[in-house]
Amino acid sequence: MRITKRNYALDLLRSLAIFLMVIFHFIYDLKYFGWLTWDIPDGDGWKNFRYVILTLFFVCVGVSLVYSHAEQSHLKKFIKRLAKVAIGAGIITLMSLVMFPQNWIYFGVLHFILIASLCAILFVPYPRLSLMLGTCIIILVPLGVLKNRWPFNYFDEFLPNYTVDYVPLFPWFGVILLGISLAHSKWLNHDTFQLNNLKNEKLIRRLTWPGKHSLIIYLIHQPFFFAVLTPVNWWLN
Repeated sequence: MRITKRNYALDLLRSLAIFLMVIFHFIYDLKYFGWLTWDIPDGDGWKNFRYVILTLFFVCVGVSLVYSHAEQSHLKKFIKRLAKVAIGAGIITLMSLVMFPQNWIYFGVLHFILIASLCAILFVPYPRLSLMLGTCIIILVPLGVLKNRWPFNYFDEFLPNYTVDYVPLFPWFGVILLGISLAHSKWLNHDTFQLNNLKNEKLIRRLTWPGKHSLIIYLIHQPFFFAVLTPVNWWLN
């Protein structure tokens, strides 16, 4: 399979995920400061909105694993990427301990990506297996065969009863596997998605910029919101 050097459809998908995530967290912060009474993140509509965001992110993770390792393994690059994610996950946990000491984050988005990437890398050469296993995982969770609290159900006494961000291994690992399968498809690897074949090159580059810097945006957007909203809240009260 021929893998293009840069797939701008993937970057656009990441950018969309980042955009929706920023909206979600901004509205959550407005509720946190008491300016909104919407039931975010626990209302059904907001839960579904979050599921859409997570699905976009994790499909991109699966696709990215294939793009990085399908033709040859880049172990150093993979380790370097995971090290960045691990540092980011640690920062998120420490920040949550300060901001939400009763509801701190022990396994959020970055923690999940770290562990899931280590497991999913084994499936990169096997798109059909990834498709079948990913589909099975997604189906078996609502049937109760796979538990979305595993393995943390064994450590409940050490963990908060409620956390502000939790991403279970199941079913979301299945979504990453589907992303691996999708990355092998002819549709995603067609030359149409090469930048030199796209119109409005400058616009495409601007739209894909967030997708190329998703990790740093993920880490800084909430501290930025709180840095802006906290003094505003203090001034209003």
